Amino acid sequence: MTPLPSTVLEPVDTIAPKFRSHRASRPMLARDADSMYWMSRYVERSEHVARLLLVNSNLLMDVGELAPTLEQKQWQGLLQILRLDPELPQGESSLSSRVGMFLTFGHDNPNSILNCVTRARENARAIRDNISAEMWESINTLYWSLKSDDARAHLEESPEEFYRHIMTGSMLFQGLTDQTLAHDQGWRFTQLGKYLERADITCRVIETRFHILRSADGVIAGALRNIYWMAVLRSCCAIEFYRRQHVGDMDPIKVASFLILEPNFPRSIRFSVQQSYRAMSAIRAEVNPLAIDPAERVLGRLNADLEYAEANEIMDEGLPNYLLRIQNDLAEAAIAMQKNYFMF
Repeated sequence: MTPLPSTVLEPVDTIAPKFRSHRASRPMLARDADSMYWMSRYVERSEHVARLLLVNSNLLMDVGELAPTLEQKQWQGLLQILRLDPELPQGESSLSSRVGMFLTFGHDNPNSILNCVTRARENARAIRDNISAEMWESINTLYWSLKSDDARAHLEESPEEFYRHIMTGSMLFQGLTDQTLAHDQGWRFTQLGKYLERADITCRVIETRFHILRSADGVIAGALRNIYWMAVLRSCCAIEFYRRQHVGDMDPIKVASFLILEPNFPRSIRFSVQQSYRAMSAIRAEVNPLAIDPAERVLGRLNADLEYAEANEIMDEGLPNYLLRIQNDLAEAAIAMQKNYFMF
């Protein structure tokens, strides 16, 4: 009987192709990179302002009667998160209406929704040739909806619908950016703008809300306290994800560690820093593979710190100090990036 021939295994070709189908990337023009970054960052900021206003309004309706000083602290907290003067706007209308108008349409407020969307649109217009028609149409539509004659009346009649319109507009724009823009240097600068803004504002949300709740230890207790912690999570779109991981009462340490350290939640600080680091590394690798990028080094160090951090270590250091250190690193990375890529 003739033996069957043994199977001959074909060698696997592990050699990378020598030639690429496209030319190597060149550095973007500084002004184009600058506009990409700030367009994305302002859109992200407008979404956070809208969500903070919506969550704060709903929270105050849920808790019902509240001591006037505590209600003022809640609204002042929004101004502190956005790094504005904590002095509340004066007027005859209700406090919620005054703060809502100031944070939505305030011309002298650089972080109002209207100013953020206007600046995002100006940056988008400066790079019309580098973005898709769908992106331009999206940001332009959002802008004119805020500039319409009935925009203020719409906010007064239905604030929840108004703020959800802003949030949906931001998410639509970000989705179009991911789906219609080539994932090259320009897209990476949009990712940097989005995630640096998200990490920074999440730090400030946690820091400010923890301070308010700590100062109200003797006033808020039990179920009411849980409502406040749920509002903190809702401010970061995290309530459902958190509940799937932690069943039962809201624990301040668990809430903080979740928003800071959760690796798979796209709005946690760790996730945002990781995405910023990846975008920065990819840009550096394309533009100058052999260089040492100061922004990449700062983000890489922060990313490693968050990857191996534990909740107990954060509490031992003190939550405010820990969050302040993260914010300083984010600011240092943003400044280093702007010096390297925008200012020449």
